[in-house]
Amino acid sequence: MINPLDNMNLEKRNFVSHSKYIKDDDIFISLNNGIKYLSQDDINKLSLILIDSKFAEYDNPKILKINNLEENYLKWIDEIYDIQQASFKNFFVTGTNGKSTTIDLLSQAFSFNSISNSTIGTLGTYLNGNKYFSNSLTTEEPLFIRSVMRKCLENNIKNIFIEASSIGLHQNRLKGLTIEHAALTNISRDHLDYHKSFDEYLVSKLKLAENSTLKTLSYNLDEEHFSNIKTTFVGERIYSVSNKQKKADIYFEIKEFKTNGRINFSAKTPWGEFNSCPQLHAKYNIYNLLLSLPYYYSITSNCTEFFSAAEEMTLPSGRLQKIPNENIFIDFAHTPDALDAVCSELKKKNYKGLKLVFGAGGGRDQGKRELMGNVAQKYAKKIYITSDNPRFEKPEEIINMIAGGISDKEKVVIEQDRAEAINMAINELKKDEILLITGKGHEEYQIIGDEKKAFSDYEEILKCIK
Repeated sequence: MINPLDNMNLEKRNFVSHSKYIKDDDIFISLNNGIKYLSQDDINKLSLILIDSKFAEYDNPKILKINNLEENYLKWIDEIYDIQQASFKNFFVTGTNGKSTTIDLLSQAFSFNSISNSTIGTLGTYLNGNKYFSNSLTTEEPLFIRSVMRKCLENNIKNIFIEASSIGLHQNRLKGLTIEHAALTNISRDHLDYHKSFDEYLVSKLKLAENSTLKTLSYNLDEEHFSNIKTTFVGERIYSVSNKQKKADIYFEIKEFKTNGRINFSAKTPWGEFNSCPQLHAKYNIYNLLLSLPYYYSITSNCTEFFSAAEEMTLPSGRLQKIPNENIFIDFAHTPDALDAVCSELKKKNYKGLKLVFGAGGGRDQGKRELMGNVAQKYAKKIYITSDNPRFEKPEEIINMIAGGISDKEKVVIEQDRAEAINMAINELKKDEILLITGKGHEEYQIIGDEKKAFSDYEEILKCIK
């Protein structure tokens, strides 16, 4: 089919399909009748609105109606931007936890060895380690990804690392991309407000591993939900990563947890045995690191550089982030398994008690709240339950659901004001104790109703310790 957008000199124009991202002179592509969500201010900013001809009821001088737009727009945009999908060597990662850390560590490995790269995920979009855009979705919509690919072409970047969320996979947001390299981190309960059941959630996650175009797929062999991956895999090469099973393709052993957060480990791989001592604070981050090794080797044919880079790596913002000179950590953990994992790792450190500040997001899976209370009671000597992103729920109701999972009420302090809860916990923290603040991690806002109010756990901590 002939591209109806040819000969319109649009190669330098920006296409959007989400009203949040509209800027002056953009071209809006209306998908699933998205035009109905545009405000008059949005329309005034736009230079052109493309809609499928089947939506005949709309009439505006800026509207251009095109036959079969929704079926063909990605192919046409690729042609306009001169994006050759096969020329990109992208890496996709999915799993409940660890996606952001996996692509961030991989980006550091590439940058350390002077290889251009880009990342798209929860922490935003980065080009060669520099923030390019603060996107609102973990897995962005197809048009956004094309705009990043266009920018990558301008900067001679051919390696893009993309987080694939369960919702993004279910909604086919990776449509049209060449998927040759992927990784699976772990699976536990999350997003059941969207998927309705754990089985549906799991099916969405595993879609990434079903691509016949895969040249490498790496997965956590110690994750029980991935037990059948190898038997159903139809790609070229699959690599297992394990700390428990020596038969794994990549098997690692922890030699020492150092007090400064460095972890001395050895790894047996198909390309030799290596040692490293990165400052990653937790064993699960060694999984996150090694899951990207098969992809890295497929691009560089060099593992030595990867493990050398690991020595210089730092964890991304809000991911088991230690406050300098303080026994205080920030983490994004917002599921029962993630909270269990981070608490378990911190309990290994030589402190006389763990204190915990956390809440749960509103408008999300309510069933996990009591489970998170169970986890908190298991590890923490004192628990400050507070507000997270309540959205349209009442904070006190969310807090009560969490508290319902804690039988030892003597441990519990309830303080709705998150800033005050953090302040209280820090003031009551003793030198031989450790404090963990979870749920928001890198976020610099708090969602109350439909408002995003400026708020940062990190900044609140700095106010308290000055």
